[in-house]
Amino acid sequence: MTKRFAVILIGLCLLTGAALPPTGPVPTEKPPSPADRPAVPAPAEKPATGGEATPAPTQTPVPAEDVVPAEKPTDAPSPSPPPTGPPPPARGLPPVPGLQPAAPAAIRVEPEDPEQFAACRAELETLGAVFEAAAPIDDGEGCGMSHPITVREILPGITLAPEATFRCETALQLARLTRETIIPTARIALADKGELKAIHQASAYICRNRNNATTGKISEHAHGNAVDIAALEFDKGIVPMAIAAQDDGTFPAAFQRSLNAAACLYFATVLSPGSDEAHKDHLHLDVIERKGDYRFCR
Repeated sequence: MTKRFAVILIGLCLLTGAALPPTGPVPTEKPPSPADRPAVPAPAEKPATGGEATPAPTQTPVPAEDVVPAEKPTDAPSPSPPPTGPPPPARGLPPVPGLQPAAPAAIRVEPEDPEQFAACRAELETLGAVFEAAAPIDDGEGCGMSHPITVREILPGITLAPEATFRCETALQLARLTRETIIPTARIALADKGELKAIHQASAYICRNRNNATTGKISEHAHGNAVDIAALEFDKGIVPMAIAAQDDGTFPAAFQRSLNAAACLYFATVLSPGSDEAHKDHLHLDVIERKGDYRFCR
């Protein structure tokens, strides 16, 4: 069968003039020689700094409005909201100027009405007090006076020992109390003592809190509104301020009780000897102003 197919194939080739296929294995196509290869453009020269230069590919410019910003990394932490108010100073570091809370405003001395001061001074001169105006006092924290006076004699011939500095109103009320109450009642109750020669004061103006406490309200002494009477000096002796018991029927006790009660007609505050622990041995008088002209006397 194979031979017959070969004879037919040879006959067909002869009729058509086609070349007979070679016998044996088909040779492999030989690669072209370098001379037969197409020309390739020479690479760019190396840069002066050395190393091979890779030509940058040509890019088509992107319009500005088409540029998409780079996305934010998903693992980046979200920013914290800005703190409100001034940041606290770092530990161990001195406070930064300008970041600290403002200091509270200083307490200023309350001004006194010039017309009232002039009227008070004129009346005090009429009563015969010996005094002189002093320079304004401002010791801070509200301590002081705008129109202080220094008194040497509260009435003619009656010394204030030692001399005291306070507001004119305080001196005026003490002068009135002395003339209208102390002198006439002493002539009755203490007739054997003679005439009044001096008033011994234990405290006038001083910058401090009430009862010398370290905290609390400021004393009326710090405003020049108060005076503490320690004793009265007569021709024939000194009579100290003392606790007058209600069941003590002596003249000195009656005089002390009369003085305590009458003082409340001139001063807004009267703390009698023994009224509390801080006032065991003196009579506290002050001209603090209260609503409705209220008086505190004990």
